[in-house]
Formats: sequence, structure tokens, C-alpha cells
Amino acid sequence: MSEEIRIRAARERADYDVCVALQEEVWGLDALEVTSAIQMIASTFAGGLVHLAETPGGQAVGFAYAFPALTGGPHLHSDMLAVLPSHQKQGVGARLKWAQREDTLQRGLDFITWTFDPLQAVNAHLNLRRLGATATEFHENFYGVTTAALHHGFPTDRLLVRWQLNATRVVERAAESGPPPAPSVPDLPRVNEVKWQAGWPISSEPELELDAPELLLEVPPEWDVVCRAAPRVAEDWQGKVRRALRAYFDRGYVAGDFLPAVEAGRDVGRRRPLYLLRRA
Repeated sequence: MSEEIRIRAARERADYDVCVALQEEVWGLDALEVTSAIQMIASTFAGGLVHLAETPGGQAVGFAYAFPALTGGPHLHSDMLAVLPSHQKQGVGARLKWAQREDTLQRGLDFITWTFDPLQAVNAHLNLRRLGATATEFHENFYGVTTAALHHGFPTDRLLVRWQLNATRVVERAAESGPPPAPSVPDLPRVNEVKWQAGWPISSEPELELDAPELLLEVPPEWDVVCRAAPRVAEDWQGKVRRALRAYFDRGYVAGDFLPAVEAGRDVGRRRPLYLLRRA
């Protein structure tokens, strides 16, 4: 259980070496693309943060790494959050982020940024729903094509998150003992419609000229499964979501929430992961 996991700051070289091993195990990175222990030590010395998640027996099961940043004002950029598959979906990632928030506030800083794949519904749920952050920018193929197994050889499109640490929504989320309840799905215009064909979710062409204050954009519930088993379906999804996010973010929208909903009457029982896009 997540409550049994201890979160602490990295203290010595062995802690940073563990973070290197976790990168390789969780993401399957080649050695050239791993962030080294030396780099993390230097970043921490310069004001960054490395947090470890450990079992009661001292086994590291996850880490979070953030370095000092200046764009938009002094803050931390949280470059990595990794949790072993055996401990995922147990709240460990959220606990690492809350520890990161607490230590960042102690440094006199009030926001953290990071990037994530917009097609990873689990990450969107953590970042926007559980933590109360907002995705404010879309960046196409941010890292280029990498060796990481997690990226499946696809371009690395990313949303940039801005986590305002003292925002009312974030303070409320920090005080909650668990994830917020699943919301009802608002009756809002939809950028895309999704139908299931031969067992796969298929998106319509996105509507790019909608002008409502709030919109819904749907993504597939299991992106990694689609990438591995149906790469052409995944490629189609990435292109459509890319066009939609580029169009609406260019017009001043942000991703203000994420709704991991199950809707009655629409492929009953299937999850409908939905971004709530708001005009900023």
C-alpha cells in the first residue's frame, strides 16, 4: 500500500545511482539517454530536488527529479517521475509530487512545471485531476524520437504543465486523503467523437473551429496497449490529437481538468478519458 511507502530526499551517491537504475527499468532507456547520477547531484546542489519512494525494507520503488528553471520566472522543472510497475496505481506517484510541492514551497518558489504525453490518460489524470495542475502549452515532438520503450518509436508530443502550488484548487487537493471522486460528464461541445471498431477506439476527425468557453477532447484509455498492438491506430490517434491541441492551444485554450468518466448510453461500461479544454 502507498501508506507503507516512505518518501525522502536523496542524500548520498547510492541514492542517485538507484535513480539511474529506475530509469532503465521503468522506461527501458539506452545508457546515452539516461540522466546520470552526476547530473542529478549537480542539479540538487544548485537547488533542485530528488525524492525517493522506498518500501519499509529500504527498496527504492520510485523517484522524482526536478531542477532549477527560469523561463516564466524562478521555479523548478520536474523532469522525471518514475514508479516501478509493481507499485504503480497505488498513489506512490502522487505522494512523490506532494513531497516535491512541500520542499519547493520551503525554497520560496510557488510553481513547478513539467511535460507529459497527452495520450497517456493515467498521467493526465494524475497531473490535472489529482494534483490540480493546468496544461498551458502544447509542444510537438518535444524530445524527438527516443530509445525509450515507453515512447514506442513515436514522436514525443508533450503538454507543458504549470502547477501553481498555492492555487485554491491545489491546496484543496493537497488536503484530501485520496483522489477526488469521478465527476459527472458535462454537456459540452466535443472536439472529437470516439467509436469502437474491432475492439479498438477510433477517433473522428477533430472539429477545429469550435468556439465555446469549454470543450471536451477524448483520448484512448490504454495508449500503451494501442501502440503495441495496433500501431497504425495509434499513429492515427496521435495525428488527430496533435491537430486538435495545436489548434486550440494556439487560440488560447488550456487543459484545465481531466475527466476519467464512464458514461451511460455511450458504449456502456467503457471508460471515456476526456480533457476539459478551457479558454484561458
